[in-house]
Formats: sequence, C-alpha cells, structure tokens
Amino acid sequence: MITLRFRILPLLLAMLTDPTLQLAGQTASSHVARDSAIELHFAAAQQAQRDKDYVAAEREYQTVLTLAPDFAEVHMNLGLVYQLQNRSSEAMTEFRRALKLKPRLAGANFFLGVDYCKAGEGTKAIPYLKAALQTEPNRPDIWLWLADAQEISGQLQPEVATVLRALELHPNDVDLLYVLGNAYERLGKQEVAHLAKIAPGSARSEQLLGESYASSNEWPYAVIRFHNALVASPNRAGLHAELGEVLLRAGKVNAAIREFEEELRIDPANLRALVRRGEARLIQENVEAALQDWEKAIASDVDQTERLLGLRETGFGDAALEQLPDATREKIQKLAGDLQNRNSPAAHLASAFLAEQNGNLSQATTEATVAASIARKDVVRRNCAEADVNALIQRGQFSEVAPCLGRVLTSRTPAEFRIRVASALLEAGAYEASLKTLEGLPAADRNSAEASYWRARCYEKLATAAYLRLYQADPGSYRLHQLMGDLEAAKGDDAKAIEEYRATIALKSSLPNLHYSLGHLLWKNLKVPEARVEFEAELKLNPHHAGALKDLGNTYLFEHQPDKALPYLLRALTADSALPDLHSDLGIAYSGLGDYRKAEEQFKIAVSADVDGSVHYKLARVYQALGEKENAAREFDLSTALNSESHRKLEKQAERLAEVARSAEDP
Repeated sequence: MITLRFRILPLLLAMLTDPTLQLAGQTASSHVARDSAIELHFAAAQQAQRDKDYVAAEREYQTVLTLAPDFAEVHMNLGLVYQLQNRSSEAMTEFRRALKLKPRLAGANFFLGVDYCKAGEGTKAIPYLKAALQTEPNRPDIWLWLADAQEISGQLQPEVATVLRALELHPNDVDLLYVLGNAYERLGKQEVAHLAKIAPGSARSEQLLGESYASSNEWPYAVIRFHNALVASPNRAGLHAELGEVLLRAGKVNAAIREFEEELRIDPANLRALVRRGEARLIQENVEAALQDWEKAIASDVDQTERLLGLRETGFGDAALEQLPDATREKIQKLAGDLQNRNSPAAHLASAFLAEQNGNLSQATTEATVAASIARKDVVRRNCAEADVNALIQRGQFSEVAPCLGRVLTSRTPAEFRIRVASALLEAGAYEASLKTLEGLPAADRNSAEASYWRARCYEKLATAAYLRLYQADPGSYRLHQLMGDLEAAKGDDAKAIEEYRATIALKSSLPNLHYSLGHLLWKNLKVPEARVEFEAELKLNPHHAGALKDLGNTYLFEHQPDKALPYLLRALTADSALPDLHSDLGIAYSGLGDYRKAEEQFKIAVSADVDGSVHYKLARVYQALGEKENAAREFDLSTALNSESHRKLEKQAERLAEVARSAEDP
C-alpha cells in the first residue's frame, strides 16, 4: 500500500514568504511591471494571503494577471492560493501556466509535483520535483516528496538513492531517516516474496521466516521454522546456532546450549555458536566454561565477538539494545566481583557484557576496549587470494574479509564465492559492502534463492541501521515514537503501539499514515467510534489512502450498514485494487444491498485467496439468493473441504507448538 506524506501546509506558508520565491514585482518591480496598479493589487493579494482571506487574494491576483498575463510568479502564487483551498485542478493549471513562462520556477515545479503525488501519479511528479531540487537543493521536504513519487511509481531503488543523497545534506533529519528505514524494509519484503515464490518450503525460505518470527519475539513459531529448515537442509551451517539464539532469548538455556554444541559439532569454528554458548554458560554461572569459550572466540575475531555480544551498536533492535530478563540480569551481576579479579581478555569481555546488561554503557565501553587491546595482535598482511579469504570465512574471521574486498572480487568471480563473501561482510556489520557484493553477481545468479536470502538480510540490517541513526539523532522525536509504535504493532502488543502512536500525534498530528496506523489497531480491537475518528483524520490528509478507505468501509459493514460501506470500499478499489480481502468486502456490501450479481462477481475474484472456505460459503449464499441450487451446492462443498483442511492445519500447528514447548523445557 502506498503511503503519501502530506506535509504541504507548513511548506506552503514557508514558500509564500521565502524571499527566494517572492514575486519579482516585490524586489524589482521596475523590471517586471512598472504600472503602479500592478504593485497595488499585488500588495493587496499578499496581505490577503497573510490574513488567510483566500477569496480576496484570488481576486487580487486575477486582477494582476489581467494587467500582466505573462507574470509567471503571479500564476504560481494564484496556484498556491487554490492549493490552500484544496482546489488542486485549478492550482495545477496555474502552475503549468507559470512553468510555460518560466520553466525553472521552483515553487511551481514543487507544487505541481506534489499535486501529481496526491493524485497517485508518481511518474508524472518526478521530473517536476527534480527540477525544483535543481533550484532549491537544500529543502528536505522536496527530497521527501521526490522519494514519495518514486515510491508511488514503484521505483524503490531510486527512492533509496534519493534519500541517501538528501541525508548527505541533512544527516540528522528524522523524517529522512524514517523514510530510509521504511524503504529498506519494503525492499526486504520484496526479496522475501520473491524467495517464497521461487523456493517455497526451501531451507532458506523457512530460515528467513524463522528469523522474522524471532525478531518479533514469537519464539515457538521461530523454532518451528528453524526445525523445518533443518529438515530441508540438515547440515546447513548456522541453522543450529540461530535456533539456539532463539531458545536462549526465550530463557531455554539448556536447550540453547544443546543447539550451540550441535552447531559446533558440524562447524567447530562457528563463532556465533561459540560466543552464544559462552553467554549461556555465564547465565548458568559457569564462569570458567564461559571464559574458555570467549577466549577462543576472541582469539578468532575480537571485533566480531564484541559485535555478537551487543558491545558494538550495529542496528536498532540488535543485541546492543536488548537485555536479558530482569531476574537473569540480577542473578549474573553477582559475578562482577570475581571477573574484576581476572585480567584475561575474556574476563574483561565478560565484565563489559555485565556492565552493558546493567545499563552502564561507559564501563561496558572501557572493559570492551581493554579486552580488545589485550587480545588484538598485529594483523599479518595477507595476499587476499581467494584461498586466503575462504580460509578466513571458514574460521569465522569475518572482520578480516572487508580489507580484501577490492582485491579478491572481479567480474569473473564465481557466484558461490561471491555469496560467501557477501555473507561474511553481513555478519561483520558491513551491510552496504555486502549488498554491493551481491550486486556483482552474474545475471544468471542474481535472482537465485541464495542471492535473494542474503539481499533480504542486508535490507533488514540496513533498515535497522537507519532506525538506529534516527534514535541517535533525536531520541525524543515524533518519528521515534512512530517507529516504536510500528515495532510494537509488529510484535502484536497493540496497547503499547496505540500508546506510542498517540504520543506521536500529540507531537505532530500531520504525519502521513499515522492516524491510519492508530485507527487500524483501534478497529482491530473493535473500538469502532475511535477508529473512525482516526480514519477520517487520515483521509483529510490523504483522500486516496486505500487502507483507511477499506477499514472505514469495514466499520460500516460491521454495523450492517452496507450503503455507507460501499462508497469507501469502491474508493479503496480505485486507490489499490490489490488490497487483501477487498473483493470479499465488496461482495459482502453488494450482498447486503441485494445486488447479488455484483456480489457474485466480487466473490469469484476473491475465492482465489480463500484459505478457510469463508469466501466460498458467502458465494454459495449468493447463489442461494439467486435460486441457482447447483452452483450453491458446489460452493458449499468447496467451503466445507477448505474449512476442514484449515482446521486440520490449525490442529497440527497447535500440536507442533505444544511439542516445541515440551522439547524446550530444561531438565
């Protein structure tokens, strides 16, 4: 679903008063219109704008144009007046007239681009917004609208490039950082969808689903997906380590250790398994065993070891911002005294880990620095041949791969080796370098399941890195509250998400998609009157918001008012015909109105996505109303079969969840 960022009013007012966009008649009237009547009417129009008397402003500008019809800036200002009155068609006409007279007029280019975005025509908006940027490159809002236009037109890679260029000028702009994170997320979802299409049920597809559930703290579902991946590929490196991490975060320490040890049996050099087993042993207060694991890990790659333990911030939501359960943290803090009496790199690393978990970031940094300085040896200069890099990857020394990047990869590098390098760079936190490495794959391998999996991982990490920058730029910003709302909603904690969205609205109620996000959660929890208020607020900002239109229509279906629901659902269909369940909703509305032929048409489109038989059942009821008994019987049979299959799958899933819970119990 496309989301437009309607931030027009503040910038409108800014551009009306910006000296770079003032009429030539104000600053050099002798060069534009020498007639005193033009000056008089123009001044009256400006005063009317300041007073928000747009009718008077329009009248005065029209008078100026009668006297000087080729005055481009007046056409632009008249267009702005129309814009403020939501008369976009007339505004666009005036902007075009202004640009015909003066093609580089920034305000006219900008607002014409905005109007095309508002109409959902991103491709038409792009050249105007780019022209506005040539004249006004330092305006963040123009960059944001260009990113919007590229999103609308499906140009996600150019959208990312646009935002990255804007961030070079405005590195701490929270709007740009939020948009960048969202763009990377959408690119990641594209890769996930591609992987599910070309390799459904494969080890990589199941692994990616497991990682997704893990990031949402849904550990039983994550465990099931990782088990599926192991069935598909029993010896795939890293799967047992990731499964162990999920169990460790769920507090299933013994079960986690078993997975780490299985990973180390398959791959004795697996750094992730070694580091996490050390962490699990520390939680068990088995200090000696924990330090042994961490000594080995530090000797292999101290930078990567610290990164895995969250002692190097690599992304919003990574281990650096995660803490163990309160009871566990309190239990292991008593180990601090023992560790302080030791002077090994692993002991300092353990002290850093305890300090980080206790929220003492300065001590954590100090201890981690000491650990690294003791452990780090002079780096032997390598030839960076393919065999050398392969050996580094095999030993889990990912931090040493990046310096070889420019010398080891060529246009003739085999795809398998290039993907191995990309995976090592990703593990080392070099996400952009990893993505660039994947971009160099031969055309035949660019869309493979392996490439798609690693690209999805890169985009996920780049998104979290953007969100971390947002957090660092302004931890109290409205965008951070919005982001926290998004994260809580993804985790299924509706109450916390609603709280965060309301906090965002209190700071900046004009943010796009915000009222919809809040309304969607309220509607999900059947708080219908409150939800409608938010949907209507969203539609005032963006009349074409498909999600708000659909959900608002559904609130009326819920109350058995199909006559009120139908107009909103039809508008949603125009805005985005691919919205899930929209055709089924339209079928329900038409059925409620007694228009069964139209209901049949909509349900026949919707049945392709029917997973539980509910759409087939509704279609059967339509055929009953039409007196078509054979068609009704067929649809009832299909509904019954799908419903039975759906129940069978749910029962099987419940059994698997129970089995996971039992198997993860610590003896």
